[in-house]
Amino acid sequence: MDRSRDGGGNLPWGWWLRASGSVLEDDDGRTWRSVRDAFWQGHLSFPDAHFAAEQHELLLRVLTAIEGRWGSVAEQQHDLFGGDMMSSRFYRCWLISIGLLDAGVSFGNIPNPLQGGLTDLGRSVMLMLQATREPAWQDLPMVDVIDAVAEKELGQAGEAREKELNAFEREVGHRRYVFARERVGRSHLITLTGISTGIGARMPVRRVMWSQSFTDTGARDDLFAWLAMRVGRWDDWGALAYENGAEALTGHLFTLFIVGMGKPA
Repeated sequence: MDRSRDGGGNLPWGWWLRASGSVLEDDDGRTWRSVRDAFWQGHLSFPDAHFAAEQHELLLRVLTAIEGRWGSVAEQQHDLFGGDMMSSRFYRCWLISIGLLDAGVSFGNIPNPLQGGLTDLGRSVMLMLQATREPAWQDLPMVDVIDAVAEKELGQAGEAREKELNAFEREVGHRRYVFARERVGRSHLITLTGISTGIGARMPVRRVMWSQSFTDTGARDDLFAWLAMRVGRWDDWGALAYENGAEALTGHLFTLFIVGMGKPA
């Protein structure tokens, strides 16, 4: 593929495909059922497998994590690859080999695949996957709201920070799974609520699936800012709490915080 077609990373991959009836046609005359098929089977030469959709989702989440720079490489390894270091490292090397990721360099100009960012082609593919994601993958809040929350240092208080956290909460309020700040008596809480249907229930309702209490707002808001930077993972974390209980989510988050050296990088 002509790399100029990546649109400088500002256009979704496949913007040049032509609609022909119920299919899409590329410059070679090949036809595809979808732009994802054109990328996966045509560009990458992968087979038409029944599990392709899950691989598309994994690729989207990895690209989004690298572009958004949430968490450390170790944290992403645990959260996206089940802690498998070999798989995580191989995946990044593969992304470099197909031109979606820069090689990256460490001190002394030594190549380091763990330090590379997305190429223009990588951003273009990420935009395509975001635009064609399944309805269950909800849009993230506005980028500038996430950035505003992320730039605040841990321990910072005041009206500016509260305003930004409030703006973020408004943006995510209608997600299927939502972390939120609350106060009950003298306790300051972070709760995770999700939509669930009980046995025999006729309609879904929101239920608290996980909570953590704090003695002051500062520590609570520090954790909430950490969670806000990882909003793209909320649906999976909510599903974890729903299927395996609150303790499973607590252990998962604790592990992420430890492997990330406690820093919301």
